Amino acid sequence: MEYQPDVKQITGEGGVVAAVAPGSIAATIGIAPGDVIIAVGEQPLRDVIDYRFAIAEERIILRVRATDGTERLLHIEKDPDADLGLEFTEPLFDRLRTCNNKCPFCFLTQMPKGFRKTLYLKDDDYRLSFLYNNFVTFTNLTEADWERIGRQRLSPMHISVHATDPLWRAVMLGKRDVPDVREQIRRLGAMTIAVHTQIVACPGANDGEVLRQSIEDLLALRPTVQSIAVVPVGLTKYRFDGKRPSSIRAAIQIHESPDWIDTNWERQPLWDDDMPGARAQGEPSNPAHHSVRRLPPNPQPHVHDPALGFCSRLGAASDIPLRCFTAAEAAAVIDLIEPIAARCRDEFGLSFVYPSDEFYILAGHPIPAAERYDDMPQYSNGVGMVRDFLDLWARARRRLPARLPQPAGLAIVCGTLVAPMMEQVATRLNRVEGLVARVLPVTNAFFGETVTVSGLLTAQDVVPALRAFRESLASQQISVRALLPRVMFDYKGERTIDDSTPQRIAEEAGVPVALAADPDELVRYVRALAQSG
Repeated sequence: MEYQPDVKQITGEGGVVAAVAPGSIAATIGIAPGDVIIAVGEQPLRDVIDYRFAIAEERIILRVRATDGTERLLHIEKDPDADLGLEFTEPLFDRLRTCNNKCPFCFLTQMPKGFRKTLYLKDDDYRLSFLYNNFVTFTNLTEADWERIGRQRLSPMHISVHATDPLWRAVMLGKRDVPDVREQIRRLGAMTIAVHTQIVACPGANDGEVLRQSIEDLLALRPTVQSIAVVPVGLTKYRFDGKRPSSIRAAIQIHESPDWIDTNWERQPLWDDDMPGARAQGEPSNPAHHSVRRLPPNPQPHVHDPALGFCSRLGAASDIPLRCFTAAEAAAVIDLIEPIAARCRDEFGLSFVYPSDEFYILAGHPIPAAERYDDMPQYSNGVGMVRDFLDLWARARRRLPARLPQPAGLAIVCGTLVAPMMEQVATRLNRVEGLVARVLPVTNAFFGETVTVSGLLTAQDVVPALRAFRESLASQQISVRALLPRVMFDYKGERTIDDSTPQRIAEEAGVPVALAADPDELVRYVRALAQSG
């Protein structure tokens, strides 16, 4: 899961100290959790990036505000590379950059009402791209941002491209006035900033020849562009307040509805197609360069309505069904990408472009070997995770114990997408004498059955499944416990998307639970059962 900032901890007044390493410079000079680092010398701190650059000196002066409100200046002499030993509650100290796009597949507009407000926050902050590999669109940068990226060499950056053709990218971002991402990447290349890219593919829209041209355009931008991930659109049973638009246009309109604008953290502007420099509706960006599928022409001119945004008025140009990929369509995406990746391996020694694991599973294709993923540059984007799991499991399972001193039942909770793979794991676990292991594929009733990944499981769906598992083993009079996927919890491993904790799930299900992120953790858990008696 991408890093999600806690805006309550972003004060705009400096970095709030979360922890101080014992024996560190900060501990020696008396800095304590709750203190605020306001500035280093005369430089106010906008984020942890500024902090790291500012302390890389032999002599520094920290301006610190204690929890009682008093301020002091601390003079420090140290090795330039020495860290002070501070951890901050949040990496951003000033205002979070929010998203000014209206992507039709935006997950936030597919959330029901009533959850914590941060789940509806449209963040699009280039600093989180540098710090945590979050994908951002680069549509909200100022010249000062560009200058800072170059000066501080914030590399690599992770950019959501979706399409390189400017008009198609405008539709996929839900607004007319988008910068040419190819020119932006060239500008980053001039700064020697590396870029990893992703394309969220929607069937019938930016797949097919549009996808092929996007990949070729990005290939032409090597070595600045270092990888391309293609991931399938994810759609829930929600859009906003239960609405389920059937087209890209309808999904974009959700961003422009008063209830969504009021729910979001800040009012989003309505992008006008009469703005300076806007092209006529349906006009391609550069027909000579892009021989790709074009948006259908608008059959009837729309009456200008200032209450609606750009793509809401495109008519037929955005009346493309918004839906998930079929198995055959997923196979077609793989068939498009794999020859290009093979060509890249021949020419560059790297695959360079990668379909996400979900495409292979949906299509029923075997997962490629590990060498096809190179050094896993898009791992956190769901590219190579399945192969990594399978290879780690092949090694980790050798360390399983032969038996348990007391019989135990173990539920392995997962989303329905990876359930067949996890059945292989359960088969081997059941060879451990005394262990009854079962895969518990949880159907996502909360978001809808089209959401099959483990990372979007909710406690509301997991708890009933665990209760049923416990009851199924009640007659055997054995202890029952469960392993939950680490990815169904937030960045810190504390809360599910529906605001439940591991402890609360255990209490409500009546089953002790633990979290596992990989096969090593799973095997360590089983070994602990064997050693505990």
